[in-house]
Amino acid sequence: MTLNLDHDVRIKVNFTTRDGTQDFITLEEFDSREAFMELAQISRRVIMHDTADVIFRMFAKVANKEAKLSEISKKLPCLKGKYTDIFSNIFNRPEIVAEVTRYNSTTDKNVKREIRNNISKILIPEVEQNVAYDDLYFNFTKFRFGSPSENKSLKQKFKEAKITAEALLWGLKTKDKFLIAIIQLFKENISKRTEKSRKSYWLLVRDSKGKLIGMTFISAAKLKDKLTGENIIGHSGQILDPSVQGRGYVSVIKSAMIDFLYDNMDEATAKECLFATTCNELNENSQGLQYKSGAKPLTDKYGRLVVDADKIHWYATKDDIMNSEIMKQCIERNVSYEVSPILLSGKQLAYRKFVGRKKREILNNEQIKETSYDR
Repeated sequence: MTLNLDHDVRIKVNFTTRDGTQDFITLEEFDSREAFMELAQISRRVIMHDTADVIFRMFAKVANKEAKLSEISKKLPCLKGKYTDIFSNIFNRPEIVAEVTRYNSTTDKNVKREIRNNISKILIPEVEQNVAYDDLYFNFTKFRFGSPSENKSLKQKFKEAKITAEALLWGLKTKDKFLIAIIQLFKENISKRTEKSRKSYWLLVRDSKGKLIGMTFISAAKLKDKLTGENIIGHSGQILDPSVQGRGYVSVIKSAMIDFLYDNMDEATAKECLFATTCNELNENSQGLQYKSGAKPLTDKYGRLVVDADKIHWYATKDDIMNSEIMKQCIERNVSYEVSPILLSGKQLAYRKFVGRKKREILNNEQIKETSYDR
């Protein structure tokens, strides 16, 4: 099963902001080397923010006697060993203790968000300075490049060496693991874009001023779910810069992408397949979004959550999603979107294939920066 499209797209999503003004964001194909660099920096900020946030939430649970630090640290590399002492010292500061107490004693979501953000700002520099790359907290595992070196097979090392060689060919700095992870993601993106009929979309997210603020993805590939045996589609997600989180962009993007997916899919497949996604078991924000989207988590016969490699698996029918809270809210916010097909010129087609001699030729001529539409 494939989408009924065989070209690249540009999607403009219009919506009403929470303060009542009109705004839009644009979802675009990967189109330049600059986008690699920008997205690598965004991924860095997201992961540092997520690591700081999960450290705060875990210490808040410990302070509230909901968990033991010794048990939590077994699941979180960023709290193991020397990190425990570093962050324990911070959370022993009187002013931090007071804020954690205030966090645990309030039910106001806005107050909780404000406290989490304020303490995360204190923690982020400590995370950047002290926590090794392999010990960071990765909500979005595709931003994680490789694994600890002692666990790498010869095949994996060779694969990473090839990615680094390609990065050098593109004139990109290769010591940055975040950038190399983006290159790896882009390779997957290119393989999907060059199919005769598209099954998935990995799109950059730009705000109304054209600034890159993240990326989104969704897939119509029909798969067999390894845990349930059901036919599934979807596998969607959004990555947004921490500076724009909390503005409702995620709900707007997700609703538009889901509608776009179903609008370009045959009805029989849409009804047959469950829409499936996963999120990290500690990612409370994503779990809340899944519930809002009408999805239900996989549980065992006793009603307990099934956690598979730190992931919770979520499933929804088309009707579940289309009648969900997130879709109702997006109707209230006047969310609409316009899809523009990007017809490929000869130069773009060569860029899209991005193989062999053409790869070097494109870069030498700097054709990689060219697109067939105006920003």
